[in-house]
Amino acid sequence: MYKTAILNTINSINEIPTMLSISLEVDRLARDPRSSATKISDIIRLDPALTGKVLKIANSAIYASARRIVSLQQAIARLGFVELRRIVMSIAIINSFNNYFINYEKFWLHSISTAYLAVELNNRIGKRANESALYIGGLLHDVGILVLDQYFTQTYKKVFEIASNRRFDLQLVEQKILGISHADVGNFLLTKWKIPKDITNLVAFHHAPQKLLDETNALSAKLVYLANIICNNRGIHNGTGFFPEGFYDDIWEELGLNVEDVDEIIASVEKRIETAKELLRLGGR
Repeated sequence: MYKTAILNTINSINEIPTMLSISLEVDRLARDPRSSATKISDIIRLDPALTGKVLKIANSAIYASARRIVSLQQAIARLGFVELRRIVMSIAIINSFNNYFINYEKFWLHSISTAYLAVELNNRIGKRANESALYIGGLLHDVGILVLDQYFTQTYKKVFEIASNRRFDLQLVEQKILGISHADVGNFLLTKWKIPKDITNLVAFHHAPQKLLDETNALSAKLVYLANIICNNRGIHNGTGFFPEGFYDDIWEELGLNVEDVDEIIASVEKRIETAKELLRLGGR
């Protein structure tokens, strides 16, 4: 019963949020070698709220120098296209979804940190995955939780309480009570919004990357999966607590990584976690 109601509700969410639509266009332009800072700034300016948040972040302690940034073109010059894409996408996503009982700060700190850590893991294996899709997929991997929180608040709150109190895997409780997992809910919504498949696959398979048959997307899904697990185990969880799940043991060997390197990997993204906190402080609602 719940599954049908959930799918029907998601099917009625027709329009992609404006800020998210703009951020996807910024991401596309920033990856195009023919693009210019002028073209990109013209797109960002379509949303005054996004413009203001980008300027605030460019002038924040993480990026600021002695010279104050007063224009988008200056901000782009300071941040660079790669970091700009990540910042704009982060701002857009954290402002495109509501939350009710989910802890907003914990949820998005986990999501942003997972995205940055997935990119760091990718760098360690020689950048074999599409970095743009990897970052966006990392940001959105748990978006189904927010959809269920927003549209089925009381029912989903009970799901959380059962999983938390009994220390059950959240996905198992979702399947038992709702008949559908947050991974499937996120995938369904993003597919409806015509988000590219190399991103939706990461959302759909972030708990089971070994089941994704597309080898290119499977690599990205494994990176998001591992980043998610590492963040959870380090206490950077999404506000739900860390619920045990069957760990995909072969992932270290398949990625060519060593479990002994976890401390070094975490240390390398500590600055990025601070960036995530700054994005939430200045770029959030």
